[in-house]
Amino acid sequence: MDSQSLLDEMVSEDSVQLLKAALPYIPSSRQPAVSVFAKFLELQNTIRLFHTAPGTMQICGSDQVKSSPLEMLSACSKVCHGPVKEQIDSMINAFAMMQMLELSQQPPVSSCESRQETEVSHE
Repeated sequence: MDSQSLLDEMVSEDSVQLLKAALPYIPSSRQPAVSVFAKFLELQNTIRLFHTAPGTMQICGSDQVKSSPLEMLSACSKVCHGPVKEQIDSMINAFAMMQMLELSQQPPVSSCESRQETEVSHE
C-alpha cells in the first residue's frame, strides 16, 4: 500500500508520517497512544483543510468533471492490497469486458456514412 489517496496526500504532514514510520520501534506500551495521536493530527488537518478551503475535494468532484465508475475503481485499487485489491481489480476487468462487448455490438460505420454525416454537419 505505497500509494496514498488524494485526501491522505492533502492532510498528511511529514511529522505524521514520521510518527507512523517510527511506531514499530516505539515500546509496545506507548504504541497505542502514539498511533491515536497520529490519527488525531490527521483528523485535525482534515478539519482544517475543509474549514479553510470549502469545496477543496471538488477538484475531482461531480460538478466540474464527470468521472466514470472505472476511474473511481482504479483510484481505489491503487491504495488497496490483498483480497480487497483483487476484488476491485476483478470489477475493473468486468467493466472493461462489458465495454468491449458494447463496442463489438455497435454496427460499424462505413466510410460513406461518415462522409455523409460530415457533409451534412458542415451545411
